[in-house]
Amino acid sequence: MAPTTFTSIVMVAFAVLVLTMASYAWLGDWEPRPRRGPGPQDRARAEVDAFRSAIEAYEQEQRGRP
Repeated sequence: MAPTTFTSIVMVAFAVLVLTMASYAWLGDWEPRPRRGPGPQDRARAEVDAFRSAIEAYEQEQRGRP
């Protein structure tokens, strides 16, 4: 059975659609997004928070003693 003109048009349109989607997926968002760990300010803030909680725990312990 020989392909008709309509079938050929549909196949070409489908091929263009697939190539468009593939090129968009491959080249669409090429800008890198680096994975960064916690910065120096985040690390310092975590240390300050840990120090504050240790101070509060110590003060509560001291208040509990006669």
